[in-house]
Amino acid sequence: MSTNFILRSPYLAANRSIYRLDAPSPLAWFQMIWPILQEANVTSGRLLNAEKLYGFERFAEHVRSSGITAPASYDELQTLLSKHWYSNKVECRDGYVLVETDDDEVELAFWWVSDEVLANEQDRFACYATDVLPAEIGGGGFDPECDTAVIGHAKEAGAVFCAFVTVWDSGNLLDLPGPIEVRGVRLPNFLDWMRATPPGGMTFTGSMENWAINGHLLELDWLALVARHNPALDLNAVLHRLSEVPLNEVDKHWKEISEGTIVEEELRRDVRRFASRRSSVDLQAAENLIEFRFCNGFVWHSWVLFDDLWASAHPVLARSLLRFCMPIGA
Repeated sequence: MSTNFILRSPYLAANRSIYRLDAPSPLAWFQMIWPILQEANVTSGRLLNAEKLYGFERFAEHVRSSGITAPASYDELQTLLSKHWYSNKVECRDGYVLVETDDDEVELAFWWVSDEVLANEQDRFACYATDVLPAEIGGGGFDPECDTAVIGHAKEAGAVFCAFVTVWDSGNLLDLPGPIEVRGVRLPNFLDWMRATPPGGMTFTGSMENWAINGHLLELDWLALVARHNPALDLNAVLHRLSEVPLNEVDKHWKEISEGTIVEEELRRDVRRFASRRSSVDLQAAENLIEFRFCNGFVWHSWVLFDDLWASAHPVLARSLLRFCMPIGA
């Protein structure tokens, strides 16, 4: 049995990582490293394979300078972490430790979970253990087993599921929109469906608490805008073009984008001026799946789109990706 350290951070290209720790449980790991925390030069990179993990150095300093003894139970561990690790929320139970925090710029979350918890909570954690998503497809018929905001109809076969993790502001983990389900289309024809949908016509139904403004989601309307103005481009090229636009320009024009009353060139006015600040694009694509990661020079944004054929071959992983775009406490 081992413990797994799971990190959720927009400073990572995938926004997620997992690292195996040589300890049978999270509590045992903290007890094991407690003597190491007495060393002045101890780092999170050494113990967790995560450089400059926010709050770690201050926590270690509190332990070292205050003579705090190692926790004997998860209740004691929760008290110690809540008091000495800068956090917005701490949750400890058997085999499970969660710390939610922020660095004044973005929200971060990290877990220590036992192998047993990791296996039992694959609907949450499967995507953290999968960096390169598999391409195989199944026969369709996928049930997301969670609430989705729905657009389209079921007259045609298929559905495209969209998991948008965009860092619009410092509420990047608590204000996530949740999963989108576009019915009656599959990913190979998704751009054609967008181009055929009138501007301002993509309105969602279903539960959209904190998910959309007036029935619209900015990411999907933005993607549709770029697709309509570039009819010769495929999905990969549309996403690359989209990544060139500064997010503040998109955010500033959210209303016009959702209503379809703005042209793409107005968003692209500052593309050349901001070009030096862009970092890179990481795009993994298959016929029925695409994971799109783009960086504005500060943090990474992660979008995953897949259809029911892909999801039916990887149902646990698909549900985990849908969970990934929900508010962190969902």
